[in-house]
Amino acid sequence: MKIRERFSMVDPPVLIITVAIIGHDKYKAFHAGANDILQKPYHYSEFMARIQNLIMMKHTANQATRMEIAFLQSQIKPHFLYNVLNTIISLTHLDIEKAREVTEEFTNYLRMSFDFQNTSAISSFRHELSIINSYLSIEKTRFGNRLEVLFDIDEDIDFILPPLMIQPLVENAVLHGVSKKSGGGWIKLTAKKQSKNEYHIKVKDNGAGMPPEKQKDLLSADFDRSVGLKNINQRLKHFCGSELMIISTPDAGTSVSMLIHLAETTESPAGLKDIERT
Repeated sequence: MKIRERFSMVDPPVLIITVAIIGHDKYKAFHAGANDILQKPYHYSEFMARIQNLIMMKHTANQATRMEIAFLQSQIKPHFLYNVLNTIISLTHLDIEKAREVTEEFTNYLRMSFDFQNTSAISSFRHELSIINSYLSIEKTRFGNRLEVLFDIDEDIDFILPPLMIQPLVENAVLHGVSKKSGGGWIKLTAKKQSKNEYHIKVKDNGAGMPPEKQKDLLSADFDRSVGLKNINQRLKHFCGSELMIISTPDAGTSVSMLIHLAETTESPAGLKDIERT
């Protein structure tokens, strides 16, 4: 079944309706990716019951995926919180004004990271960019000249996307790229509008990089050095049918990019008042 080459087993759910069902037919249907089979003739009530069950299954799976990214965010907080608080304490003895600036960015980062949008289905690029700016401002204070931040973002660009799709990529670039390289390095966030409903996002660094054998495990559930890459990739496939593109070279850096393709009927960020409310 071609649809399963792009989408998971629960999104979208597939119900096959057929005249005759034998054991071999059931096997082929389920092996191809069907979620349920209904034999003709059937009662309308049974048809509706099966449809409702499949819809409930889809909603449950989607909610679990959204909760996973929120959980992954909470997992990384203790280490990050400890480092930031130590930085603020140190700055209070050296530069009180800088300590206030870091505290303000830290407050914004926490507020926007922990708000209800992280378990909602949709957010906006500008909302996430605010989290990224606060995160990078804090890390720039910690790493100083060892971290250079570059932006190549189209002016006034904004579009909808699932929450926390980009910030974890930026965090990976800092934690596993730049910070692991002697002398530090740079990370660059690129956001470009390619067509009316298509946007290209790329997070690139010139950090430690990784060998090919590690790259193939990046999207595995058992790979614990990345911050939510498997979850991001799953939601990207669900949201627009594309996947993360990862290129990495040892001692030269890593590039992670995604293509956001929006349907013609997708609501614009301007209509997402709750997301922009602070």
